[in-house]
Amino acid sequence: MPKTKIIATLGPSTDNKTILKKMIFSGLDVVRLNFSHGTIEEHKKRVELIKEINKKYRRSIKIMQDLEGYRIRIGILKKEIELKKNQIIYLTQNQNTNINEIYFDYKGSLDGIKKGNLLFIDDGKIVLEVKNKEKKKLKLKVLIGGILKSRKGINIPDAELEFENFTKKDREDIQFAIEEHLDYIAQSFVNEAKDITMIKEILKKEKYSCKVFAKIESKKSLLNIDEIIKVSDGIIIARGDLGICVPIYKIPIIQKEIIKKAKILNKPTVVATQMLDSMTENQLPTR
Repeated sequence: MPKTKIIATLGPSTDNKTILKKMIFSGLDVVRLNFSHGTIEEHKKRVELIKEINKKYRRSIKIMQDLEGYRIRIGILKKEIELKKNQIIYLTQNQNTNINEIYFDYKGSLDGIKKGNLLFIDDGKIVLEVKNKEKKKLKLKVLIGGILKSRKGINIPDAELEFENFTKKDREDIQFAIEEHLDYIAQSFVNEAKDITMIKEILKKEKYSCKVFAKIESKKSLLNIDEIIKVSDGIIIARGDLGICVPIYKIPIIQKEIIKKAKILNKPTVVATQMLDSMTENQLPTR
């Protein structure tokens, strides 16, 4: 029996039973529900669909809930925005935006963001430089342009940001996992062991048992990797965000080191983000 498994994210394009059945019979082992997007109702329908297929075809496809965590995101845009190199834009914490302003949902103080800090959007596809800041607004210069879409993730690796210990949304989503008897919970942007133990405490209190995976996607998580592996049931190496925080040439080395450490403790490891990315456009992967 192969130890390597295939995980696929479900979304609007896979809500069709025929498509999902084809994925399963092509070798799918685990479905991922991305709770950064979609509604509870949409995810519930997907869970019901998987359970129906499992029962009908005597399959045992597992379901993983991927929590949003502390991710900063662009707000809802009226339409996509093309950002061009050297263009000046403003990100604001005020939801009532003016012309040339774009809302982002970071709730903390901007004091930890300094002039010259780089801001990455959508796993680094768009890169901005902080030129100035006001109380609730950042002035930024576009270094690498692209099409800006609603709800895309933002990384500011060198900034000292403030986040609450555990988001209200994550708590509510964990309750959904308990009610629907999901198999795995993946916590995003795990920085230290307590980010995992807090979830396990909630599950214990609710007398529910499922596997909790830690997503490794920050510098701080790398510093605390040994403690994180010990308390987690599995590790997800999120290469997209990690590749923004550390030099890209170090990613294969870090990836191998984490897999080795996890293997010693018999913890499964998932390598994710930009895996075979070329196959979104081509039938065969690049070499």
